[in-house]
Parts: sequence; C-alpha cells; structure tokens
Amino acid sequence: MRTRHLVFIVATMMSSVCFAEENVVAEGVGQGVNREEALMAAKRNAVETGIGTVLLSRTEVENFMLKRDQIITKTMGSVRSYDVLSETKTTDGLFEIKINAVLSRSSMHNDLADLHILIESMNKPRIMILVQENNVGNDEPANSAAETALIGFFKEPYDFELVDPQVVASIRSSAEQMAQVAGDPQAAAALASRHGAEVIIAGNAVSRKAEGISQNLGGMVSVQADVTLRAINCSSGRIIGSSNAHAARVHISPNTAGDQAIAKASVKAGKTLLDHVMKDWQNQINNGIPLTVSVKNVTTFRTKKAAMQTLEALSGVSAVRERGWDDQSKILEVDIQYKGNADGFCTKVDGLKMRTGGGSLGVSGIKGNAITISAKVM
Repeated sequence: MRTRHLVFIVATMMSSVCFAEENVVAEGVGQGVNREEALMAAKRNAVETGIGTVLLSRTEVENFMLKRDQIITKTMGSVRSYDVLSETKTTDGLFEIKINAVLSRSSMHNDLADLHILIESMNKPRIMILVQENNVGNDEPANSAAETALIGFFKEPYDFELVDPQVVASIRSSAEQMAQVAGDPQAAAALASRHGAEVIIAGNAVSRKAEGISQNLGGMVSVQADVTLRAINCSSGRIIGSSNAHAARVHISPNTAGDQAIAKASVKAGKTLLDHVMKDWQNQINNGIPLTVSVKNVTTFRTKKAAMQTLEALSGVSAVRERGWDDQSKILEVDIQYKGNADGFCTKVDGLKMRTGGGSLGVSGIKGNAITISAKVM
C-alpha cells in the first residue's frame, strides 16, 4: 500500500478545521463594499482554510502552492451550506462577515462542484421557461407539453427555483410578447427579469405526423417532434447556450403522440442546455460575473487609455475587453469580468480617480449588469 505523507503546511491549514467523513467544516471571514461581496469573500476564505484537509500528498501540496488562486476559485462551488457568525462594519465602511461553512470534501478533492452546491453558491437563481409550441398543426397558446416536461426536469431532482407557470401562461397568451421573445434576446431577458428571473429558457417546439409510416403501425400514428431552446442571462441579455433535439412517439391519437414526442425532445434538449448553464455559472464563480460597461465622454485616445488602465487595475476585476471607441460617439464600450456584483463594482468605480491624466469616473446608470459610466476629465 502506498504511504501518504502529510507535510507541515497541511497540518497548519488543518488546525482550524474539523470534518466529518464527507464534509469539511471551516470558518471564513470576508470583506466587501456590500453584504453580498463580503459573503462571497468569506466563502472563499473558508474554502482556502478547508482545502488543506484534502491535500494528502507532497505533490498535491506543491501543486497547490504553485496554483493557489486557481485551485481556490475552482473549488468555490464546494460550499454546501453556511451559518453567519457575525456581521460588522470596518472603520473604513466595509462590510465584514464571519461564517461557519460546510464544504463538500468530494467536490473539493475532484475540483468539481456538485450541481446542488453550485446552485446554492449562485444563490439559487430563478429560471423562467417559455416555449412556443405547435402540436400537429395546433398552435394554441395553451399548448404546454414542452414547458411541463422542462419544469419536471428542472424541478426533480435539481430543485431549481422557477417562475410561476401561471405567469408564463399569461405571457404565452400574448402574441406580441411571444414575438418579442422569439426575435430578440434582450427583449426576452427584460421580460423575464421583470418577473424575477435570472435566466430565461425560451424556444420553439413543433410536432408533425410522420408520412408513409402509419400504415405499418396497426392504426397507430407516428409523430415526430423537434425542439429548439436557448438560455439567456436576464441581467445582460447574453445568450448562455442553445440546444435542439428530435424525438418520435406512437399513439392512436396524433395530438397525444405529438405531446409525448415534444415532451421527450424537450427533456433531451434541456439536458444539453443544463450543461451550458452550469458551465456558465461555474465560470462566474471562478472568474466573476460579466458586466457590460459604457464609458461616456471619452473624447480623446488618451482619455480612453486612462479609463482602460483604471478599470483594469480595479480590485476584483479579472478581465477587461474593449469592444469599441470612436471620437464621434465619445463612448467607450467595454466587457468586464468582476468578482462580485454590479452594485459592488459601481460602488468602487463611482468617484474613482483615473490612474493617469487626472479626472475621475462616475456611475450614471445601472440596468442589471449593464452599467453606464461618465468620464470627468480635468
């Protein structure tokens, strides 16, 4: 049997940790400009403390020291539950939270978050499911085989928070609203956001009788269905992912066969789409949320460079990508990955002095994860 060696650094990290067979319990302390950011930092600190219990070999410890930040962020989804021990404010006005966290030992060791843990880590985002359905030529708004199947898939066993189906039914009955959802991700995101959703799953489901097959089925009818879905982030209008699936069912009633085929295809498409959503949420935990930032009054190239340098140096920003600027519109468009939330980002940016050339940045608008900033040049 191979002997496992513990080294001093692991023993030190384990000193403040107690654990059961499958879970690790660790305290964490975090600070932030708002409660949500402080809580996220506390979870990260708990993971950093608890991760030592699953580093068993000298090689694992050495890899941890080399890739410390990468490993910690990768295992942020291992926070299974937590209790808040204290909430205070520091002398400089920051929120400080101390928690007692229960961490998943298996998830930490494998660097993979269990699905339920990931959902909890994202504060259980709410999903709206809205599918336009045509069943064997019947496109009545009341058709809901796809939505019913998807609700069942996302609720059991995953226990997602879902927007009330009655609210969705009222939207589905409006041809104008359904047309907006079908053609414009931004409109779909805005509509779902008004009803408290963080993600909307929208799409189309169509079933048709299979010609030339029914005569061999003893009076039964074969119906085939195609379902196309896409998941959209409601804060930014960004498409997280898309999927499509095909299925066929046989029944004496064409409508019943169509409902069953649509339901089967919907679950198949839903499984693929779930992978996209989980990957996106894990990326947000690891690298931060995506923010769409427009900086107004950027009149010169020098001001553009100063604004970019200031945003890149902001604590919590993991990536900044320029999308465009010209001296006619005087607007600098930027995509930012930020380890926190939109409110925390705005709190840091508002009134921030630019790193070069004088002047400052001021927040002039927030809509979800879309933020407008004005550059004030000296």
